[in-house]
Amino acid sequence: MPLKAQLLFYAGTFFVFLPTGLLTDVSELGATPVGRLVLASVIAGATAVAYIVVARFGTIWMAVLAPFHVFGLAALNRVVEPLGLPLTGDALKARLGLDVGLTVLSLIAGFTFLSTFIRREGSRHGRLRAEVELARQIHRVLVPPLAQQSSFIEIRGVSVPSGEVGGDLVDLVETADGWTAYVVDVSGHGVGSGLLMGMVKSAARVALRRDTELGALLTLLNAVIHDLKNPAMYATFAGLQWRRGALTFALAAHVPVLRLRRAATAVEELSMSQLPIAMFPDTAYAATPLDAAPGDLFVILTDGLTEVFDRREQEFGLERMKAVIAAHADGPLEILERRILEAARGHGAQQDDQSMLLVRFL
Repeated sequence: MPLKAQLLFYAGTFFVFLPTGLLTDVSELGATPVGRLVLASVIAGATAVAYIVVARFGTIWMAVLAPFHVFGLAALNRVVEPLGLPLTGDALKARLGLDVGLTVLSLIAGFTFLSTFIRREGSRHGRLRAEVELARQIHRVLVPPLAQQSSFIEIRGVSVPSGEVGGDLVDLVETADGWTAYVVDVSGHGVGSGLLMGMVKSAARVALRRDTELGALLTLLNAVIHDLKNPAMYATFAGLQWRRGALTFALAAHVPVLRLRRAATAVEELSMSQLPIAMFPDTAYAATPLDAAPGDLFVILTDGLTEVFDRREQEFGLERMKAVIAAHADGPLEILERRILEAARGHGAQQDDQSMLLVRFL
């Protein structure tokens, strides 16, 4: 919370609990000296605030504060002015009336501070929710599900964010000379990652419309994005490009591309050793030629699908993923997509954006 909101909340808490000090005077029939009464009231409100502050660091610290609270009160009782004689008659009535009046005023003050806090924070929360909802809608526009098929190729892709806004990107760009299908995984989560992902997609689409090959695309993205992001952020990349009758692939610190040939039973891992995008300003990237035959299946995943852990902290991993792909590779890509998501989620809770791109040569 902003500092002003915290101060409002602490002030409201202070005045709501302050009357507990005044109530001791009621039980003592007005025998509490004024100085002692003021000190007891201030301590009551301050102690409530102290418990709230300490609770933010964990409940164990409240157990540490409690003995200090108890022994501190006992010590104060020994050093402050002792109780006087109980009041009677009109003096008692006037003193109790004062105690009640101060209690009411304190509660009114506490209610005012807390209601102001609730109103302001509610308004701020509403604005934040509206901004997050807008970002989520923009993410849906930027990363829609893919389902493309031609006479010789079938492509399907999906990205499922772990929160309101994801940082994964699944995209397909078609040109007169062919097509490029790629996956980007921006580090982190939330609006910041989603914003960087949008910049990556914009820059990639502009470059690919100019018939840029994969290695040059990665080098360009690295140069463009490096100066536009937080120093701790970066992005991984995996892509396939069919250009003038030749297939290439490129990786930048991404999960290996998985390939299952039509006549084979084992799923291959296609990997390259290259740095993530936007980690260093002057990094050059390359692409590697691939061969593809009718029936070959390529699967590009983000680590949100493989780095899923069960209750025993065992990772789902690439080997389990390969088994799922091999078991459903001959069926429709829609079924394979669903089985991959079901297998990952059945293994453990989703902790990261989960995205995939499936490419089959027909």
